[in-house]
Amino acid sequence: MFADFTRWEILHLLSIRPMTEAQISKLLGLTRAAIGYHLHHLLKAGLVQIEKTEPEEHGILQKFYSPVARLFIVDPERTPEEMLRYFIRIQEERLIGFFSAFQLKNREIDFSAETLEKLALAMLKKLCEVGRKYAMLDTARGVLSLEVKIYAEALSSLTKQDEWRDFFQKLLYL
Repeated sequence: MFADFTRWEILHLLSIRPMTEAQISKLLGLTRAAIGYHLHHLLKAGLVQIEKTEPEEHGILQKFYSPVARLFIVDPERTPEEMLRYFIRIQEERLIGFFSAFQLKNREIDFSAETLEKLALAMLKKLCEVGRKYAMLDTARGVLSLEVKIYAEALSSLTKQDEWRDFFQKLLYL
């Protein structure tokens, strides 16, 4: 259900502003029927809501959808194993981006795929933990700023854990 790029992209678009099925369809280049299918599942899961309705010029009622939250953080403890792989992979990509910044300074970073996967899972768990602290925070200043803050705090926390301290010290002091 949630390991679907289209649904995550719909949630992202709706976090920017409420939109109709037609508006989402145009932005994603998918049919209205396809967007309607995904919105149905997101509504059923309680992740989106109909924020308002307005008649359009032909009198047809338009529904404007919005997410029930501006930011969603995956809880690996509550995510089915077959879907968890998808979210671990997303975290691996983010971590690869982070590590790539160190490569720009000619620092050679050497770690295994197993280490990256283990770190990505630890990061998912830490993101969930840190995210709870900000659950009721007003995101008027911007959801992206909040996401960066949560990610940075989670990463900082991981660097202090016994399991990851040596790994990050080697990385930072190459």
